[in-house]
Amino acid sequence: MSWRRAVVTAAALAALLAACGNDTLSVRGVEEPAEVPPRDAVLADGGWPEAAAWIRRENADGRPVLVNILASWCAPCREELPVLLDAYDANPDIAFLGIDHLDRREDAERFIEEMDVRFPTIFDITGDVAAAVEARGMPTTVIFDEDGNLVAHHSGLLTESQLEDLLDRVR
Repeated sequence: MSWRRAVVTAAALAALLAACGNDTLSVRGVEEPAEVPPRDAVLADGGWPEAAAWIRRENADGRPVLVNILASWCAPCREELPVLLDAYDANPDIAFLGIDHLDRREDAERFIEEMDVRFPTIFDITGDVAAAVEARGMPTTVIFDEDGNLVAHHSGLLTESQLEDLLDRVR
């Protein structure tokens, strides 16, 4: 196991253990990574520490964050993306973050371009983020409130009305 992967895995496990006994996962307390992905990241390398830092930065501006875990190999992800992109355009007060999960970089790049993904994305080759938020299928969408607490979780294809219900938790 590489040094970076070991550190990232340990951070993800620490975040999961910290969440045990709580009903809520929080981005607070997750160790700050060496580099936070930019606000306009396009497949920036990262895992849970980078995603948590990105969410914290948006929270500092008073914005809740929707995180969608997706991949080029996931047919329901392709089907769901137009609904997410419409919601992204319609909700400027909510930050959206895509997590490309366990993908090949060239496939992820082609997927992001073909699907016209306009919200920021992180390329998570280790599956850290999915483990941290306890994703149980693909796609998975979670919402963090403006305090960095996980307040909504949906596994599987989202309909427009399901997405609206999730977003209502932080509006």
